[in-house]
Amino acid sequence: MEVGMAERPSNSATPRELTQNPLKKIWMPLPCKNGLPEKHISQRKVCMTNCPTLIVTVGLPARGKTYISKKLTRYLNWIGVPTREFNVGQYRRECVKIYKSFEFFRPDNEEGLKIRQQCASAALNDVRQYLADGGQVAVFDATNTTRERRGTITAFAEQNGFKVFFVESVCEDPEVIAENIVQVKLGSPDYTNCNTEEAMEDFKKRIKCYENSYETLDEVLDRDLSYIKIMDVGRRYLVNQVQDHIQSRIVYYLMNIHITPRSIYLCRHGESDLNVKGCIGGDSGLSPRGKEFANYLGQFIQSQEISDLKVWTSQMKRTIQTAEAVSVPYEQWKALNEIDAVRTQLTYCLLNIAQCHLPMKTWCSVWSRSSWSWRGRRTSWLSVTRLSCAACWHTSWIRPQVSLVVSPG
Repeated sequence: MEVGMAERPSNSATPRELTQNPLKKIWMPLPCKNGLPEKHISQRKVCMTNCPTLIVTVGLPARGKTYISKKLTRYLNWIGVPTREFNVGQYRRECVKIYKSFEFFRPDNEEGLKIRQQCASAALNDVRQYLADGGQVAVFDATNTTRERRGTITAFAEQNGFKVFFVESVCEDPEVIAENIVQVKLGSPDYTNCNTEEAMEDFKKRIKCYENSYETLDEVLDRDLSYIKIMDVGRRYLVNQVQDHIQSRIVYYLMNIHITPRSIYLCRHGESDLNVKGCIGGDSGLSPRGKEFANYLGQFIQSQEISDLKVWTSQMKRTIQTAEAVSVPYEQWKALNEIDAVRTQLTYCLLNIAQCHLPMKTWCSVWSRSSWSWRGRRTSWLSVTRLSCAACWHTSWIRPQVSLVVSPG
């Protein structure tokens, strides 16, 4: 044996051939025997940390499941995770064009049960196709109130190589439930030709159809599942078996959302002394015109008579001076600071000259040092990263209904 060459153990595995998903560009091992795959990739147990994720909602009607699904879908797409929502109720409406009454959802209605199962199967087939075509997360929005139904979904996910994460919303507050019915369900196509009282009564009976068979996620019986349980619209949470980064982001977001509408006022600081000179960045105070603007801003906010206003500013002098004129408590956020603002004091005039006369390579390096992207636009992904925590903080249920954000432009 040559020096430096170690003999390979007889039981060591030979490196397997790899196959690549043409859309996601992910290489995965493909075990072969006699040149043919031993098992289809969908038949192997989930082993990849970056395999697709199937989010499954759980809960009685009027518990905010669809609201959560839509918000979560928008959030994940916003942070760069391709996500799509699949609402089983929409599949049912396409199948049954005219909704008659809650009788359709009775557990002893065999025809209705068969149609609902067909709709769920159709939605899962679309989930499979979407994730196979390059999607990363699919949200399966339905009641999924029985352990049997959740077991079927789990088996479906294992067969297709998907991870599963359950999101259950539990609420016993009758006022919250009634408000959700009025705000959301009464605007549903199911109740287009019904008056409010009839629709309310019918929907409450629909909820009753699910209550007797409802099996909530259990700490003991479902200890092997990955899930978050949201109780009383965010007053308590139960989180179990979070497996990866995507699931941790889902938990983080869901622990910071609220079902009621909120308002955000966005305001740039008043004109600064460096704005007057045409300089970029720096940390100067307000100019006389900037102070005048701040006073007008304070008068406007006071005229709105907002009882619970929270003001955020960056840590820059000009934003703090602007917020001072509002005369309410404010909080400083470093995430709102202009990037490299103190170090960079280039002027717009110099940048225009550079754009006209400098070689492309030099011009790009000037923008890079200024922490700007080409053609003067901030990098969108960097902005998302810096403000995602602030956005979630605003939507948290313990936070005020109205916020004012004063930041550099």
